[in-house]
Amino acid sequence: MATGDERLAHLRAMTRSYRGDRYFLPVLPPMKQELHPLMAWWAVLYALSMLFRYQPAKWKLLINVDGSQYAVPIEQLLERAINHLPVLIADAITEVST
Repeated sequence: MATGDERLAHLRAMTRSYRGDRYFLPVLPPMKQELHPLMAWWAVLYALSMLFRYQPAKWKLLINVDGSQYAVPIEQLLERAINHLPVLIADAITEVST
């Protein structure tokens, strides 16, 4: 039977620290480790930027607060990105430099 410390170590090995909590992030073949939160943010923001660049009419409809159910969630997502990404980038730099 595993001790509490062994269970905690096992859980920490399967999760990633992000914003003071631990999260399960996907491991997709052929990846050997979980998706880094910075890469998850990059993927979401990249997808939004492609929508903005190549589908401006659709983007305009999506961010219309009076007519789109997605406008507020998109705005909240972008606000979170502004707040979280600088810290996440600094953490990633520290992580690879140690």
